[in-house]
Amino acid sequence: MADHDYAAALAAAQELDQYDDETLVRELGKRVADAKLPGGEQRKMAFQAEFVDTSPTQGWEFLEDVGRTWRRNLEQELMEFLCPKDNAERDKLLSGKSIPEMAASLATAGLIALYAAPPAWAIVVTTLAARKIVKAGLDAWCQVYYKRQGSGT
Repeated sequence: MADHDYAAALAAAQELDQYDDETLVRELGKRVADAKLPGGEQRKMAFQAEFVDTSPTQGWEFLEDVGRTWRRNLEQELMEFLCPKDNAERDKLLSGKSIPEMAASLATAGLIALYAAPPAWAIVVTTLAARKIVKAGLDAWCQVYYKRQGSGT
């Protein structure tokens, strides 16, 4: 059974928020790689689990590349929801919340789930996104994101 509840997402986001962005990208890569291992299909359906660290055999560079790829893909889906200014649902999910609360709200809103990202991956991406929103503001983050999309980077 999938673990989609807000309390579980919040607990995971609070733990993840202790890591820097580079570590979170590696964590995402680790979780994606873990899904291919025995029991991984079940683990990826939880916000928190004992994910297997494959860095000794695959290396951190590989896991970082995997994490960056999935982050880009999932961030694009988030941006399509978050950036339009006439979105009342967005305001409910983001206003007056801490980074972990915002990440948990985004992860449990079903936005990323529509794009085949299991909870284990979604919570990492939404934690990274929540940080950017808090640091730069949503409008500034959207402007930078779309500028990068236009330049192909």
